[in-house]
Amino acid sequence: MFNQHYCKVLLFSAAVLIGCQATACSKAVTGKPGTTAVRNTGDVEEDILYYVNKYRKSKGLPALKMNETINVEARSHSKAMANGRTGFGHDGFESRVDDISKKLGRVSGAAENVAYGNLSAEAVVDGWIKSPGHRRNMLGNFNLIGIGAARGKGNIVYFTQIFINKPQATASK
Repeated sequence: MFNQHYCKVLLFSAAVLIGCQATACSKAVTGKPGTTAVRNTGDVEEDILYYVNKYRKSKGLPALKMNETINVEARSHSKAMANGRTGFGHDGFESRVDDISKKLGRVSGAAENVAYGNLSAEAVVDGWIKSPGHRRNMLGNFNLIGIGAARGKGNIVYFTQIFINKPQATASK
């Protein structure tokens, strides 16, 4: 199955948007033979965190902390794509970041990766690693992450990761 992936990045200064860089990436990602497809979306979210942080560690970067506020936004976007309320991609990304900022306070950067397919957590992260734009997001200057997965028609799973750079003094909210 051919799966398209897209990534998007926003940069912030204070609470004002000063720049937007969007990278549209197309990449075929297939599950490795013998990998298990998504069994429970809650489990796959934790597994994605594990593989993202394993990759970051291999590059000498600190682990990202899962944040429930960001998870809610990522899950909501995955559900919207899975049930067809929104198309596959980044529609509403700026609104998701605004909602996160309202709840967490000022953020200095945000990025998003999305994917879909009948893939394991390891396979979807591997696909993102192989895509330059997605890899750049995973290795970016972020300290928080939210992950959402939702099943759609045909048992296809939609994945969203939202990366946030929150000043350390208040990142634990």
